[in-house]
Amino acid sequence: MKTALLLIYSATIYSAASVASFCPTFLRQQQRLSLKSPQPIKSSALFVVTEEDVIAKVEEAEALWAKAYEARKTANELSEKAEAIGQDAEVSTSDATEALKQSISLEKVADATNAQNLSLDLGNVLDQALKAQEAADEIEAQAEKALAASETALEQHLIDFPENE
Repeated sequence: MKTALLLIYSATIYSAASVASFCPTFLRQQQRLSLKSPQPIKSSALFVVTEEDVIAKVEEAEALWAKAYEARKTANELSEKAEAIGQDAEVSTSDATEALKQSISLEKVADATNAQNLSLDLGNVLDQALKAQEAADEIEAQAEKALAASETALEQHLIDFPENE
């Protein structure tokens, strides 16, 4: 009995060796399937885009567009305010210049100081308007990205759930 088992075992080793020598892929497959060095099993996650996901993306885009609108409105208001201050500063500067050409008095110096202050105010308001404009541009860019993301999510949802078309 021992001899028979030894003979069968020898024949198995010989046949495996001969198969491995003539078929290198067999040996590689045996190594892959070997319990001594198991290959890690790779898993992948499956993500589907639900209707709730699409609605959340659309609402995010809408909120950003509303924020962009408010920022743009603020920038326009500051720009209009700067325009009004600029016109007042122009008139005040012109009047003060003409008044100082004739003679110098304390009242005329106060008018010139007022003209300077209006010019400084104009610079501050213009700076605020520029910053508001830049903020509005940035928010609009975010809103554009959010809109594109919502459109992509909708397209994926229609692929994931074609019966909802």
